[in-house]
Amino acid sequence: MFSNFMSFFQCAAKNLKRSSSISSSSCCRQQYKRNMISGTNMSKLSAAFRPSAPNDRTFKSVSKANEYFAKKEYKLAIDEYTKALTLAQPSLDKKTATAFSALIFSNRSASYYQCNKWVEAVKDADQVIRIKPEWPKGYFRRAEANLKLGKYDEALEDYYTAQRKDPQNPQITLRIAKALILKDNQDMKLEIYALEPGKDICLHTKTNPIQNKIFDFAIDMKNIIYIIADLETRKCVVIDACWDVDGILRFIKKKKLDLVGAIVTHYHFDHVGGIPPSPYDQFRIKVSGIYSLMRRVPKLSVYINPEDIPHVLKSNPGMSELKRRIISTPNKFTLKLGNLTNLQFIHVPGHTEGSQIILVNETRLFTGDTLMVGCVGRIDLPGGDIKEMKKTLKERLSDLEDGTVVYPGHNYGGEWTTIGMERDKGIIGKFKRK
Repeated sequence: MFSNFMSFFQCAAKNLKRSSSISSSSCCRQQYKRNMISGTNMSKLSAAFRPSAPNDRTFKSVSKANEYFAKKEYKLAIDEYTKALTLAQPSLDKKTATAFSALIFSNRSASYYQCNKWVEAVKDADQVIRIKPEWPKGYFRRAEANLKLGKYDEALEDYYTAQRKDPQNPQITLRIAKALILKDNQDMKLEIYALEPGKDICLHTKTNPIQNKIFDFAIDMKNIIYIIADLETRKCVVIDACWDVDGILRFIKKKKLDLVGAIVTHYHFDHVGGIPPSPYDQFRIKVSGIYSLMRRVPKLSVYINPEDIPHVLKSNPGMSELKRRIISTPNKFTLKLGNLTNLQFIHVPGHTEGSQIILVNETRLFTGDTLMVGCVGRIDLPGGDIKEMKKTLKERLSDLEDGTVVYPGHNYGGEWTTIGMERDKGIIGKFKRK
């Protein structure tokens, strides 16, 4: 399985456009809207298909639904697509179903996907395939939903079919690589959950407008909070628990996992919570984060590089009384989850003095803000050091295998990359060891 993934990452790397200089996360965020590779981006697979609507009412309904989708109002989009299908009912017969009907099913499938309704997304994708089996989009939609359902073999089969029908689409190649990663994780009895504000956590409430404003900021920051779980023991650790501790704990409880540790990649407030930096500190708000988590889970151990511990305590004053539960993690520190999952902590100064990355089973790398897709974290903030960052890219990451999958701390240019991709056309390749 790992060799299959290696061949796919080499192919996928050819499709990633990179800048020629050292790029910080501020640049990444500007590139994000232009270059985002998303498994649910409607336009990528829809551009070639512009079938005509059977009547004006159906066309108006679909246009309205598309507007809702563009505004991320997915539930309203589903309602409007359903209305359009009702208006197009005569054209849904097996013999007379039209391409426009297939397009509606495809778009509603994408909307169900965004609402985490994977089974419904599969059913609509089935209809697309039934009506227009020559289209790649039905297979792609079904693959996306099955991937979320953990049906990796079925997902791969549909991705490969979509690729045969649309061989020039780089998005499909990358999704195949992602499916192979997930299948490889499954073989290792490893589960990696990536929680994103606005999707999995930080969901707005009707009763707390201040909290909603914080959630809006979290959504704009595009942080990713990771949960690493050993499926044999159900033990898990969370990386950079921030913004919505209640939501994180609800997710862990829903998955029936046993939280035994929290890992901090670096001390910035969007990764640990607490008192935000100036000028936001004037509002006297505190961001839910590592201190909140320690109070909620009394026996929880927290793993922080010694260089960053003082900074975490400064932004979270109450943590000082819980200091005995903070475990200092010098370079090469190791942690085991059960018998199968091994974590190694690697000290990588540059973004902050005590930035650390976590290598899991020698194949999965959680990089915080040290390395993202095509760029590094900002080096103009307190603790940043361009010389140390260059040394990290040139030396500290040089021994990692090309197939090592990288999980960044922000979804600015994509939700994952590999060391090989970053060597080939990314930021690591700009600073090769002599």
